Amino acid sequence: MTKEEVKACLLACAQKLGRTPTYAEVRAMTRVTRFWIQKYFASMGHAFREAGVEAKGSGHRLEMVSLLEDWARAARKLGRLPSITEYRKEGQFSIRPFIDRCKSWGGVPEAFRAWAREQEAEEKWGDVLAMVAEREKRAAEGAFRMPDMQSTPEFATGARARRKIKLDRPIYGAPSAVAGLRYEPVNEAGVVFVFGMVAQKLGIEVERMQSEFPDCEAMREVEAGRWQRVKIEFEFASRNFQAHKHPAEGCDLIVCWIHNWPECPESLEVIELRRVFRRMG
Repeated sequence: MTKEEVKACLLACAQKLGRTPTYAEVRAMTRVTRFWIQKYFASMGHAFREAGVEAKGSGHRLEMVSLLEDWARAARKLGRLPSITEYRKEGQFSIRPFIDRCKSWGGVPEAFRAWAREQEAEEKWGDVLAMVAEREKRAAEGAFRMPDMQSTPEFATGARARRKIKLDRPIYGAPSAVAGLRYEPVNEAGVVFVFGMVAQKLGIEVERMQSEFPDCEAMREVEAGRWQRVKIEFEFASRNFQAHKHPAEGCDLIVCWIHNWPECPESLEVIELRRVFRRMG
């Protein structure tokens, strides 16, 4: 497809719906795929703007897409999550829309991770998601400070100097002392794996795994010889449950690697696998 053909398809789709379409709607109604968007445009929002589509209706979601993708490009360029000062230098947008939508600058990484998961864009933005995971880990361990409040790599010295992430290499967790787990997980997939290693020891028998919420249905031994069905959601960090906007009433148990959500509703039980594995180690 040519650039003009892509723009014509986007415009026709928007006119038919009477609003700015989502990517899923574009994919269902036209021949336009992510390949053509990425070939000709900086982002989906950029493509719609060039096609002359006004941001209205669900198009406000596309504004958020443009913000998050631009933030992620800045992170990729810097090799770290940008501070407000760094984003003002590297990004295309002002800080205000991020604050309006994410409540704070510190909420942007969580919003980005939730969006990447929703759009199945984890592979495309894997390096940036690894930076977000590292931030989450530091926050849980009490060692993280926002970039504006800490030394930049150019001036940091000694053992605490921050090392630049190499974007062409995978990220691993800390070494693990548990047999069969060489490194601690850094994402939700790792949480699912380690849960499988200890599910029986936790008195849980998995009946069903699924892609939609909740991730898992299982039977759990609540007393000797007595079992109940439980609905389980896997998260790398428990606070992601809130970031992903999951309804508390649709789940019984969060299984995570890091429990960092002190305001978690009482109706939700949390199993922090990091603690489970450290007891085992």
